[in-house]
Amino acid sequence: MRHWLTAVILLPAAALPLQHAQAQQAVAAEPIVQVTIDPPRVVVGQRATLDILVLAPNYMTQPPELPGFQVRNAVTRQLQSVNTNEQRDGVSYAGVRFEYAIYPQEPGSYAVSGQKVHIKYAAEPPATREVDIALPDVSLEAFVPDAALDLQPFLSASRLTVEQQIKRSSDQLKAGDAVTRTVTIKAEGTPAMLLPPQAFAAIDGLRLYPAQPVLEDKTDGRTDVMTSNRVDSATYMLERPGDYSLPAIDVGWWNVGSGKVEMVHLDAVPLKVTADPAAGSTTPVGQSGQGWTWDGLVDLIADHWLSALLVVLGLAALAWVVPGLVRRIADYRRRRWQAYLKSETFAFGRLRSAVRHRDARATYFALLDWLPHLDAAPPNNTLGAFKVIASDPALDRQLGALERELFGGQRDADRWAPRQLLRGVTIARRRVRSRATVHKNTRLPQHLNPAAASNASAYVGRKPAR
Repeated sequence: MRHWLTAVILLPAAALPLQHAQAQQAVAAEPIVQVTIDPPRVVVGQRATLDILVLAPNYMTQPPELPGFQVRNAVTRQLQSVNTNEQRDGVSYAGVRFEYAIYPQEPGSYAVSGQKVHIKYAAEPPATREVDIALPDVSLEAFVPDAALDLQPFLSASRLTVEQQIKRSSDQLKAGDAVTRTVTIKAEGTPAMLLPPQAFAAIDGLRLYPAQPVLEDKTDGRTDVMTSNRVDSATYMLERPGDYSLPAIDVGWWNVGSGKVEMVHLDAVPLKVTADPAAGSTTPVGQSGQGWTWDGLVDLIADHWLSALLVVLGLAALAWVVPGLVRRIADYRRRRWQAYLKSETFAFGRLRSAVRHRDARATYFALLDWLPHLDAAPPNNTLGAFKVIASDPALDRQLGALERELFGGQRDADRWAPRQLLRGVTIARRRVRSRATVHKNTRLPQHLNPAAASNASAYVGRKPAR
């Protein structure tokens, strides 16, 4: 009986240290954040995976809030997020694993630093706790292989094909017809934004009309393998008859699988253009159906020789003057058209068309193309400078949402609104252009301050008054 009482007394006493240790362990449990990047050294244009593991004791009351992870000179896309549960030192953790793909555009070092994650979890259910935890700094290095240093521009992929398609307005080409050349690049393992654009050559006798490129990215949901397409096209208007040739196209790229430089060649396209038969008459003299004969024509000219002489002289004058006049008119129209293509109005029209088509990528690049045409923009013509000039918080939010959708991989939250973006840009454009017009009109005329009347030379060398 005495031994039984001793065991009863000692059992609670022995359990107290264990309960105290468990209580200390429960109180000390804190959220855990781990960040890794793989591989830490990658070829330019290839993917490095940023892995972020967020764990909290017990369970999370809402998903963790992560920053956008916009890395300068790199394309960033969110891949997937997976819920997870772990046991660490006897404590149950619940969390989420996030993955981001980073595609460096240039060689150099890239760092992900100074970011925080917001976590809300059940520290002591049902009580909750909110904390901000700094993400560990990670970095990666992008490089161009030595064997590919001569590639300009550098392009890397695991697989790449280049195709061209020629569309003719008619089988027998003649002056006034059109030929459209389309070049399609298909790559695997690199975004469409990193595929090189095609510069179509301008050819004398053919008028060139390049079209806007079409970019498309697709990601396999099971393997996360990205395939991308870039389509460039241009239409050639055939102005004069002759033999022409659209030059060959060569695309060099780095095969990351074989570790070698490969070249894709597109053959030149010969074009034989004939004169338009509808431009002149083919009915022989004496066979017009009016019963004319050569003798009758000679008699007619003899009876009206003065009128015939005036007609011949008039035709000779027209033959001398008209070609030069036609060339001058054609040159004038061509200069006007080229000036319009380089104008701010044309660039803004392209931006407005891209916004109305709700194409985020085309809108972003049309906006960058339009900024240099804005007279009041600073010399660097950057999007940040335009935000400063516009001074419109609503426009800043729309531009930020557009950039996050393109480069941050966030396609659901904070989507950009095309109408609001176009309205903000239009208001800023009107304000900037009116300000530039007022500044131009407020300059003093030259005669109010002539250079000859200046007596500044009399004060050269004189010390300022103190």
